[in-house]
Amino acid sequence: MHEAEDRSVKSFEVYRRDNGRTAIVRTLHHNPYTGRTWITEVHEKSGAGDSLRIETSTELEDMDPEDRALYQLRLRKELAAEQAAMPPV
Repeated sequence: MHEAEDRSVKSFEVYRRDNGRTAIVRTLHHNPYTGRTWITEVHEKSGAGDSLRIETSTELEDMDPEDRALYQLRLRKELAAEQAAMPPV
């Protein structure tokens, strides 16, 4: 991927759960150049001096239709909010 494309990727945190020893964070990513949309999910666990971090990525098109529809709706809302916050040209 080109550097300009890397900088243009939009990322929105869509879920976070943290109870001190374990945490889950889901982030929705969208590349407007390619149209690619995906979710990263990070699980972190710590305790007794050890820590574990597992990161997975799932393409939107690989999700079941119900989850895909929810994330597409969230993406549209996030992009619309971002557009609304921009000053008029």
